[in-house]
Amino acid sequence: MIAHRVALAGTVLMLSIVPAASQLRRPMTCTEDVSVRLDPVPVPDGAKPQPQPPSQPQRARTFSLVSSGGLLTVISAGRSDYYECQVASPRLNERTPRNAIKCQNGVYFLLIDLNKLNFVEAQLNPEDRSEIKVSYGICRTL
Repeated sequence: MIAHRVALAGTVLMLSIVPAASQLRRPMTCTEDVSVRLDPVPVPDGAKPQPQPPSQPQRARTFSLVSSGGLLTVISAGRSDYYECQVASPRLNERTPRNAIKCQNGVYFLLIDLNKLNFVEAQLNPEDRSEIKVSYGICRTL
């Protein structure tokens, strides 16, 4: 009886992974709609503030996604970053998309909704506050 339940649970898990895995096999191109960074670190009292260059609007970053061999490759500006991915499984109290994958490497985290082809990316570098950002946007299959 327990073996039947384990087999049933394994089958349900495999069926939930199949749509995400098959949809990710096609290359995609993604474009950021919004990207937000932390404000610069405030200077201590009495310190001479460093001149800041005028802020310029950020161009929308475009990158490509290619899945191969269990890894997701993100290609942007001639640079390739590799992510390990798995199906995003929401807990009972979360409203995570049902057909989504979550990917990560050293400092980048990427969540892709494969139904709507939306993504959210977080860059979290604990060594440098200027390298902390959150962005989101859309992807298109090629």
